[in-house]
Amino acid sequence: MAFGLITQQRSSGDFADIVKYDANAGRLFRVDYDPALREKESIDITSPPPRFAIDFGSLEIGFVHFSANGPDFLMVPEGSPPPKQPEDVDDKGRLKYQEAFRVKLFGRVLNGLREWSSAARSVVDVVEHMYNDYRVAPEAREGKIPIVELTKTVPINYGSRTVYAPHFTIVGWTARTSEFGRRTVPAPAAPKPPANGGVDALEDEIPF
Repeated sequence: MAFGLITQQRSSGDFADIVKYDANAGRLFRVDYDPALREKESIDITSPPPRFAIDFGSLEIGFVHFSANGPDFLMVPEGSPPPKQPEDVDDKGRLKYQEAFRVKLFGRVLNGLREWSSAARSVVDVVEHMYNDYRVAPEAREGKIPIVELTKTVPINYGSRTVYAPHFTIVGWTARTSEFGRRTVPAPAAPKPPANGGVDALEDEIPF
């Protein structure tokens, strides 16, 4: 399962502004609130390729149920004892709560701080892979967070259905500032030297 999900805790604190990725269309949207219309508006920011900082110091994992009343999150900071998936099912017998992540983003194209979450399999897998790459980077051990760019989307076929996975490239690093709030996921520690005195492969070759 993604992120090792297997204690039930509900994370506290929601952010006012969000980003959403539509895996069916392969598009990234900034969701703004229009006070004049008193409704939310989805702004497509897929092109030109958007850049923003992704704060793995706030990464949460767990489960989410999207209902008519909005999302119901069951989350813990990554690295904490994982939550248990609720057994609630819908009228078709499918589990209501799906594996998901939640993380903070920051960038000009986002108009500041945003929250991004998803339960789409194609998106969760990409974020998990990106997080694993981040953890072995020396910049991450210094407490920095990556600046990423959405470079392309990749079609994935599930039988007769096609979805589009986002592909992000780390294009830089930035200090984690106060805008992101309290850090809940510690910066990764440097790997321990091999017992045989050899060179650790993670130190020898970084994938970006």
